[in-house]
Amino acid sequence: MKHYRVLLIAAFGNPWNDSWFYKTGFEQNGHTVVVYDPKGRRDAIAEILALVHDFRPDIALHTKDELPAADFQLLRQEVKVLQWYPDPVIPDWLPDYVRACDIFFTMSEGLVDDFRELNAQSYWLTQAFEPSAFTVHTISEEDRRAFSADITFVGNLGSKEQYKPRRIFLDRVVREGMTLKWWGPRLPRKLSNLTLLYGRVGRAYGGRFVWGEEHAKIAGLSKIYLGLDSQPHIRKSMSERMYIAVGCGAFYLCRHVPGIEEVLVPDREIVTFHSEDEMIDKIRFYLPKDDLRKKIADAGQARILREHVYAVRIRRLCRLIEEAGIW
Repeated sequence: MKHYRVLLIAAFGNPWNDSWFYKTGFEQNGHTVVVYDPKGRRDAIAEILALVHDFRPDIALHTKDELPAADFQLLRQEVKVLQWYPDPVIPDWLPDYVRACDIFFTMSEGLVDDFRELNAQSYWLTQAFEPSAFTVHTISEEDRRAFSADITFVGNLGSKEQYKPRRIFLDRVVREGMTLKWWGPRLPRKLSNLTLLYGRVGRAYGGRFVWGEEHAKIAGLSKIYLGLDSQPHIRKSMSERMYIAVGCGAFYLCRHVPGIEEVLVPDREIVTFHSEDEMIDKIRFYLPKDDLRKKIADAGQARILREHVYAVRIRRLCRLIEEAGIW
């Protein structure tokens, strides 16, 4: 495999930004990486072009809308530009980026044909897990009190349409008398959130957004980690959260996504459901079965660490750009 010089243009302002995982994946494969975060920079494209002149990258990898799509034309005169979009929801601004880059990657296989109408060089590249970012050093009694739960959910319960079904599923869990704890961004106190904030699900809030070691502790200390992907009708649109949870050793119970069985095998490495009723039935079935949950969780974790870490995913990215004739 060719060793690339990679310019990674993305957000690096927080330690949980996926861009850090991409950087690690490239470096684990022997590639040389220089990063650039355009946020807050007035003349980002000029700085990037100067960086390209000095660093001479083979590829520039961009993720969301950190750089205006119109700047891609200038950048493509100097380097091959890749866009890896890590979300199944298509905002209004995304098509311009799909058209403007040399090659486009989506984490939703079911959207590939739609993207190919904009750019023939569009491919599915699912997300992954970076073990080094989720190392657990010690688990204290305070950790056990804070993070242990029968059922855990980690994610956004905001008022956007893609998050509303999550509220319904979690409310059903609590209504059935099951013990839930959820973690994620704190909800703003606005009218659309008041029912949630002061209701059953609101009272189950863990109190903060979690990442890294805390997320790993939650995965390991929860009996059932509930997965509720925002676009489960789109084939193979599983979020990075699945890879993180299972990679951290969670017993993962999630809404069925078409094609998920090609990534992790239901009833052997994860467990899936299609409806609220099936979710409740499976929670009741698996909750008292510690040994069976552990067997499934261990099998899923082994598969993630073998096939779905970022070092493996970056090798796939490199093969795709070579097969596409980009390099």
